[in-house]
Amino acid sequence: MIIAAVFVAPATAQVSNTDVAVSELQKSHPAVKWNSKSATVADVTCDGKPDTVILGSEKNNVVVGVVSGAHANKIQVFSFPVSRSAQDAFCAVPTRIEVSPLDCESEGGALPGCKPIKACRAFSVIDGECDPFNFYWDSSRKALAWWRN
Repeated sequence: MIIAAVFVAPATAQVSNTDVAVSELQKSHPAVKWNSKSATVADVTCDGKPDTVILGSEKNNVVVGVVSGAHANKIQVFSFPVSRSAQDAFCAVPTRIEVSPLDCESEGGALPGCKPIKACRAFSVIDGECDPFNFYWDSSRKALAWWRN
């Protein structure tokens, strides 16, 4: 019984964090349909607290929401069209969020404002058809930034 409780507690905590994140995103952006199943938890704001990244959709746009793990009401939202003819658009609705170590480099060189922090993570939103959108913490602006090939 005690072993089961040890395994259940972290899963319950993550579901709770995801529920809080979805709730905060729904309050701040009620027109967006948030996909709680896409929720990914990682420290992407480099503050030592796990944040929640969630995909959403609104009309013909893909929406990426990030809820701070330190302050649930601190939210960053990015909206991108779905179109094959624009560099700042997804070719299809994204299928997943992939987390990776923050290394502050792109194929084009150093990322502006990025400072490598061991526990901090970058993430990519992948549609499976075009290059992913890659997000990282820009320390100079104190906000997430994105790049793509």
